[in-house]
Amino acid sequence: MSDGRYMAIPPGSIVPGALPDFRIYVRSPQGKYVLWALEGNKVSAGQLARLTEGGLKEVFVDLEQKFQYDQYLENNLGEILSNQYSSDDHKAMIFSNVSTNVVKTAFEASLGVGAMTADMLQRTQTMVRNALMFISESRSLNALAKMIGHDYQTYEHATKVLWLTMAFLRENPDVLEGIQPGYQAANEKQKMEMLRQCGVGALLHDIGKAFVATEILNKPEPLNEIEWEIMKRHPLNGLAMLLDTDLPGFVKKAVLHHHEDFHGGGYPMSIEGMKITTLARVLRIVDAFDAMTSRRPYKDPMPPRKTMQIMIGTPPEQENGDQPKDDRDEGMRRCFDGEILKKFIIFLGRVDLSGQQGALSKQ
Repeated sequence: MSDGRYMAIPPGSIVPGALPDFRIYVRSPQGKYVLWALEGNKVSAGQLARLTEGGLKEVFVDLEQKFQYDQYLENNLGEILSNQYSSDDHKAMIFSNVSTNVVKTAFEASLGVGAMTADMLQRTQTMVRNALMFISESRSLNALAKMIGHDYQTYEHATKVLWLTMAFLRENPDVLEGIQPGYQAANEKQKMEMLRQCGVGALLHDIGKAFVATEILNKPEPLNEIEWEIMKRHPLNGLAMLLDTDLPGFVKKAVLHHHEDFHGGGYPMSIEGMKITTLARVLRIVDAFDAMTSRRPYKDPMPPRKTMQIMIGTPPEQENGDQPKDDRDEGMRRCFDGEILKKFIIFLGRVDLSGQQGALSKQ
């Protein structure tokens, strides 16, 4: 959030001794900005505690320092997500902002050189490791669930696919066993590493869209034949960009296969069934769920409950105020592995979507 020349930040994002020497302001009841700290890196834990205990939910820094602040968030994300003085909602917002910036930078950097650089991959892996720590706290899921229904943008979409995929896999070790045989017999450190690699694949599943023009990605009408052929290349482009990295083969295959349909007819290779890797089958489900529940250029977000009805092949009755039937939603059942889809629906039933219109628990 910005207000003129100032940018609001949650007090919980301040790590004592780590924030650059920003001046920090608070806003008075009269709307005036009052200097609270001359140098942010000298703010103590005690000062922050008093600020939080006083009920202050935001402080302000100069908007011109946004770039430095974003870098600071990424470098200190682990500590920020474990900060006891920050609410889960603020942590979810910070996590979303950092991961979105990382994905955006990855896309732009990869487009410049035609491949994922080692430095960018390291940043991605570090971000996913911090995300996994946050997601492992069950209460964080309810804060992250509030992102469902937001606008569909490639970078934000990647963030939501990341947390949904990782949270789902944590609760379904049998699915992870299908991705990496031996998972359930592994020690905790090995399990975390396996899950982290899945998270990297989820975050980068659309990296090939770096080569798709913005006009095509954001087109409000259906794509024409030429545009659709360009769009269908993004899994192949994604594989090409990751080919020379040290990511495991199952991650690269997931990026390549995440638009293949379980019953055939997907792209880019039109393979089906168990020929599609397990992580790709998971991403096919999560990718579709987030896309359908997000606001897109050509339609409003669909409530989670109706989305799942369409995905399992039982389209809901049209209600007053509903958008016209979209032909792109027809035949979706053939896209998914039915067993994994059932597990995903059960998983969503445990996430608090009560703030979403038409949540799964509602009729």
